[in-house]
Amino acid sequence: MQIIGTSKYHLYLLMALHVLFSAGTFVFSKAAAISFADPMVLTVCRGLGCAALFLVLTGWKIPAPDFSLKEWARLLVLGILLVPLNQYCFLRGLQLTVPGHSALLYAMTPLGVLLLSAGISRKMPSFRKLFGVFLAFSGVLIVLRPWVSGAEMKELRTGDFWLILAVASWIIYTILASEICRKKNAVVVTAWSLILGVLVMLPAAVSALLVFDFKAISTAGWFGLGYMVVITSMAMMIVWNILLKHLTPVQVAITTNAQPPATTLFAAIMAAVGILPGNQDLGILFFVGMILSISGVVIIQKFK
Repeated sequence: MQIIGTSKYHLYLLMALHVLFSAGTFVFSKAAAISFADPMVLTVCRGLGCAALFLVLTGWKIPAPDFSLKEWARLLVLGILLVPLNQYCFLRGLQLTVPGHSALLYAMTPLGVLLLSAGISRKMPSFRKLFGVFLAFSGVLIVLRPWVSGAEMKELRTGDFWLILAVASWIIYTILASEICRKKNAVVVTAWSLILGVLVMLPAAVSALLVFDFKAISTAGWFGLGYMVVITSMAMMIVWNILLKHLTPVQVAITTNAQPPATTLFAAIMAAVGILPGNQDLGILFFVGMILSISGVVIIQKFK
């Protein structure tokens, strides 16, 4: 792995930290998604909390923005990808599916980055990479089990569909953010893309916010919201964009490889102590599909 301008050990540490934060995100976001009945309200509350923190830190811990008009336009696009698309679809999907599925689908980020990058550059991936794509998609199909019927599976599938939309927007964000993060401060890019994304979504959410019953939110729901504000939307996004500053999008996406097993273990523990529902869809097919998917992603990353 080629690392530019910083210690490779520091980058490995940041990658490991991102994996740990991710496992907590999938689990605690599920608790928040269950407690908040309206995913739009949860998305906007998360975004407003992050925007407020970023604005407080601007000029103190975060440099003031110095973007050109063209760069502001790119940040607006990144903000739309990040908040109304990625965060909303993620939370809406997580209401219906389980953390293990969300972690596995996000682990397909390197695959998506590869395919989209290949499409942009008009270069056909090698046979080994195409085999990795086939293996990864096979694993995902085994986990999603489209041949199984029933109300429970229908609900899981609906949630997984929203998660696929969230992952797609995250893949596009990763590629588009890479260039500007190499030129500008990654923290400033993170802050203002998120702030702009919240401003875009806020008008559509005003009516829902006015009628929402915040007193009905559980302690786990508030904790999940706080975790998403401080850890997911701030700490993780900053780490992600710092990595994008020094590595290629595909190299950064490697961090998603470890998310499914880490999230699965954490979700099983949280279900055992009663924080999550007991059924986390962690049967043999899930583990078989997870192994196949991660193996496919590893093949994609390893071979040129």
